[in-house]
Amino acid sequence: MPKLKEVNFWLVYIVVTTLILTAAIFIFYYEWIINKNKYTESLTNFNKISVQNTISSFRNKESTLRILGENLLELDTLNNPENGRKIINDMKRVNKGIVAFGLARYDGQLILVSTLSNTDNLPNLMDDKLTAKSFEEARDSTSMKLGRTYYMENLAKWVIPLRMGIETNDGKILLVMTAGVQVDGGDTVLNIKELPEDLKIQLIREDGFLQFENPVENNYEKIYLKEFDFHILKKIDEVKEFTPEVFISNISNQKRLISVIYIEDYNLYSLVSIPFDVVTKDFNKKLIIAMILLFILLLILYFLFNYSIKIQNKTRDQLKYIANHDTLTGVYNRYSLNEEIKNRMEKKRNFYVFFLDLDNFKYINDNYGHLVGDKLLKEVAKRLKARLFKRDYIARNAGDEFIILIDERDEETVRTIAKKILDIFSNNFRIDDIEVFTGVSIGISKYSKNKTTTSELLNQADMALYKAKEHKNSYVIFSKAIYGNTKEIVQIETELRQAIAREEFSLVYQPKINSKTNKIVGVEALIRWYNLKLGFVSPEKFIKIAEKSGIINDIGEYVIKQAQKDIKEVWAQTNEEFTLSVNVSPRQLVSIKEMNRFKKLILNSNFPNDKFMIEITENIFLGDVKGIILFLNTIKSYNISISLDDFGTGYSSLSILSKLPISELKIDKSFIHDMFLNEENMKLVKSIVNIGKDINLEVVAEGVEEQNELKLLESFGCNIYQGYYFSKPLSKEELIEFIKNKI
Repeated sequence: MPKLKEVNFWLVYIVVTTLILTAAIFIFYYEWIINKNKYTESLTNFNKISVQNTISSFRNKESTLRILGENLLELDTLNNPENGRKIINDMKRVNKGIVAFGLARYDGQLILVSTLSNTDNLPNLMDDKLTAKSFEEARDSTSMKLGRTYYMENLAKWVIPLRMGIETNDGKILLVMTAGVQVDGGDTVLNIKELPEDLKIQLIREDGFLQFENPVENNYEKIYLKEFDFHILKKIDEVKEFTPEVFISNISNQKRLISVIYIEDYNLYSLVSIPFDVVTKDFNKKLIIAMILLFILLLILYFLFNYSIKIQNKTRDQLKYIANHDTLTGVYNRYSLNEEIKNRMEKKRNFYVFFLDLDNFKYINDNYGHLVGDKLLKEVAKRLKARLFKRDYIARNAGDEFIILIDERDEETVRTIAKKILDIFSNNFRIDDIEVFTGVSIGISKYSKNKTTTSELLNQADMALYKAKEHKNSYVIFSKAIYGNTKEIVQIETELRQAIAREEFSLVYQPKINSKTNKIVGVEALIRWYNLKLGFVSPEKFIKIAEKSGIINDIGEYVIKQAQKDIKEVWAQTNEEFTLSVNVSPRQLVSIKEMNRFKKLILNSNFPNDKFMIEITENIFLGDVKGIILFLNTIKSYNISISLDDFGTGYSSLSILSKLPISELKIDKSFIHDMFLNEENMKLVKSIVNIGKDINLEVVAEGVEEQNELKLLESFGCNIYQGYYFSKPLSKEELIEFIKNKI
């Protein structure tokens, strides 16, 4: 019996806590991704709106420049600048956000500015490096170009310069329109009057300078005259191919979530960003609440597990008691007994083993029921504890068996204790309103230092018990005199009780052959037993012990179930069906109870009745002949065949033979082997064959080993044979091959 295992609740708590924390981390991470994606999507959508507004604003201003330029060209303003003074001033008034319109010749010289009446000191745009590049691009293009944002001293404003060449009718560009867009308000560029809180919009040129920013956190010089952060610029430059894009980076020493879209028409990057703290703020609120709830959950789990540990500690003693004691009688159980013997041996303590077995307990159980039997066992244990010393170790081994360990005493004292135990059973036991009597047989063995193992010690007591049971209600002390034959019988019986559970039995099958067709007509199932301790044990030896001990009923049940299973497999693999014969012991039909058990077994199987045959011997008629014949007739009525085995060696007579519901008669092999010894034996075999034929029985000759035996039996009219001349007993696999070869 294995030791009782306690649940390590703290280990379970750690595992559960780890799983919960792991799950929480995954959930938190998932919630963070959702939160971040929400802001990413909002930022991207706002940037798209911003880009659309920017494009719309610039296209509107581009249309204005084109219309204004064409009008100025028609008024010959290039030669007479004052011709365009009125129209350029009017256009300035109606275009909010435009701080000035200007007109320049192809060489860059400004000739007209809307807000300046004096045109004598107007600059040449090609002379200033801030304006030269964009002007040069614009004078060779009819699309609007954006210059770097700069400070316009004449107007004292920071502006975004817009420039566009104006074509004449013959396709030449003679003049360039310019305009300055004020950058001190978002509505002048993006047409957005008010931005959401913490939001920042930036337009970045491809040369790395800011074109526009809103809101402005620093002075304009730091913003517009300084190149943008190189690392961010390098990252956003990739957006040309993958637009839009969102990433996290630092702007002005602040970590921000940034959405980038490239505006191809004006070679600008539109950046919309918010501080990363804003993104984490909502998530942190949820995280704090979740952490508080998680802490409460883990705290509750801690108290629950702590309570469970207290319950475990409280019940440990109870479990230990249950593990070491017999639940019915309250004395120690077999596991505890083995541990006690082991401990005594390790301490080199000499002691005696008293092996007790109630004499007629099975009879009491069968006649009064198991409830009475259980109460009897409890009463026996109670009397033993009352009459023996507390230091004497009492244990229930199994069923109606008790084992008592007695500390070393002289042999006379041991005999006195044995008689004392026998006296306990001299008085009847009163169970409820029933008075029952049971005796006890006692086998005694002694442990001496370094002489015996636990198994040997108990086996010696068991052998002595086996001897004591021959006389009933007595005791026997183990000695070498009873060791020999008793040891073998006890060993065989002991091992037999575990043989089915250990799967030590196997079956072989002796074919029945029809000599005329040379085909198999049936098989007889024969049991074989190989035990690791005893080796191969012949059926002649162990069947008798099994019958005497009552184990034969379990063995017979095993044979029928296993044989039916095997033969169905043989049928399936050979496509040949034949009769299965199984031997039945007289002990299996010794009482009405056993008969009913046997009948229930064969009728509840799914094996076809017309292919099943039971073989009985003449020894079955030593008991109640009428009862046996009545039972066999019942079996016959279910279409199950019956064979009389070893005919001529037992106690049946011709008068009984004629009354038996059998369909097969088997001649014992001893008659077959003696046929050629004298003429009388030959005539006897011939007579048995004739008897069988006369009463319409199939006659089978067993043990045919020689051809001359076969020839003689065929001359008598016998057609069915078993024996080594045709085949030895075969395993299932060998039987399959045998049948296939026959086919």
